[in-house]
Amino acid sequence: MATLFSTSVDGARIAYDVTGRGPALMLLHGAGKTRRDWHKLGYVERLKDDFSVITVDIRGTGGSDKLYDIADYDIAKICEDVYGVADACGADAFAVWGFSFGGNIARYLGAWSDRVTAIAMIGVPFGPAVSRDFDQVIDNHVRRWDAKVQAYKRGELERPSKAFVWWACFQAIRGWPDVEPGDVNCPAMLLVGTRNQSAMDWVEANRSSLDDAGVCVEVVEGLCHAREFDEIDRVFPAVSSFFKNQRRSSHGRAR
Repeated sequence: MATLFSTSVDGARIAYDVTGRGPALMLLHGAGKTRRDWHKLGYVERLKDDFSVITVDIRGTGGSDKLYDIADYDIAKICEDVYGVADACGADAFAVWGFSFGGNIARYLGAWSDRVTAIAMIGVPFGPAVSRDFDQVIDNHVRRWDAKVQAYKRGELERPSKAFVWWACFQAIRGWPDVEPGDVNCPAMLLVGTRNQSAMDWVEANRSSLDDAGVCVEVVEGLCHAREFDEIDRVFPAVSSFFKNQRRSSHGRAR
C-alpha cells in the first residue's frame, strides 16, 4: 500500500492510497481510526475488483497533517481535502462510504457537491452533526485536555498529544450545520445497528423524511456502534450492493 499525498487549499497535506480499478469509491474512517483500518478489516480487498478504492486519512489523523486549531476542522475545509484527493486521482465523480466521523463528513459531500454519485453513512444519522450523547463526550474531552492544549500553544510543551487534534476537531463539529435527508443531492444509504441507540432513535423518529428523500435504510440486528465497522461480514454485503446498484443505474442512464 503506497502512501500518496494531496495538498489541500489551505496547505494541509492529506495522505491517501488507491487500490483496484473501476469507478472511484472514497472510504472515510471513523474517529480514532485511519485509512489503514479499511485495509486491515478487508474492505479494500473485497472492493478492489469493482472500484478504484481511495482510502483517505482525514486531516489530523494517520499520515495527514496534524492541526490543532478549531478553525482547521471547519467542514468546508475537510470537504476541500476530499475534492483535492479526488482531483489527484483524476476522479471527476466519486462515491463516498463513511463510517462514524467519516459518515458525518459524507453527508456534507452528498449535499454540497455535484461530483458525488452516491453516499453510504454507517452509524451516524442525518440532522445535527453532534448528538446529545456526543456533546457530552466533547465536553469531557475538552475539559480534560484544555489546559495542556493551551500550554502547548504558549510554547510550554514541546510535543502535542494526539488528543489535541480531537480537542480542536470535536469543538469544530459543534459548528457544522444540520444536514437533513432531503438536502442530499445523490442516492444515499444509512446503515445502523440496533444497539446503536442514539442513531436508532433518530431513524425511528424520522422515518417519513427518510422515505420522502428516498434514503435506503439498513438496520442490522445486534450491532453496537463499534461493531458497525468491525463486523464486515454483516455490513459489507448491503453496502457494496447499494454501490453496485447505483453504478448499474448510472450506466443505464448514460446509455
